[in-house]
Amino acid sequence: MIKAIIFDLDDTLYHELEYVKSGFRAVSNYIADKYPISSEGFYKVLLSILKKEGRGQTFDLALEEFGLSLKEVPEMVNLYRIHQPESFRLYPDAERAFNRLSGDYKLGLITDGISKVQWNKIEALGIKDRFDYILVSDDHGRENRKPAPFLYQKMIEEFEVSPQEAVYIGDNPDKDFVTAKKLGLKTVRIIRQQGMHINKKLSEKYEADYEIESLDELEEII
Repeated sequence: MIKAIIFDLDDTLYHELEYVKSGFRAVSNYIADKYPISSEGFYKVLLSILKKEGRGQTFDLALEEFGLSLKEVPEMVNLYRIHQPESFRLYPDAERAFNRLSGDYKLGLITDGISKVQWNKIEALGIKDRFDYILVSDDHGRENRKPAPFLYQKMIEEFEVSPQEAVYIGDNPDKDFVTAKKLGLKTVRIIRQQGMHINKKLSEKYEADYEIESLDELEEII
């Protein structure tokens, strides 16, 4: 019998690209305040680079395109990380899931990333009080980022349930499910049509026990 439901955050409960865009806005405003470059122009270049190259060198490539010094990168990264997200909301099915599940199950959140960044997201989404327990990986050391077992084990211990009494829902097969499955949790991958990992397919070892396209389907599994 399932007693605890544990969620991933990014691209599971909200569209992560919206956070990225919000950070790009903050960075573009900074550049526009400092140089004779329009904020909108710099923002569009960031989006174009993101689409073509991914997130690894976005700021570096944008600065190079405008002939600006790469010395700006550390401040841009810092602004991106500390900015307060705007126009930021849960997926509608996530809101519905919280309303249905709260009270019947213990609800947990496990999210990877820099503590300030992830807590800013949680605050902006207004979901802190939706959960009985929240774990942000870097509050406990970067070495405990998924797929390390620490976060899953700590959540299970906090909830005082067995792994077989818990289900974990995430979107990224690279790291979300392999350890949870080894520990004995039931695992569910949500396939978001706009998610960053929608086309990612790995071996059975890394894939979840179940796949859904909406959290409205969750009760059919648990």
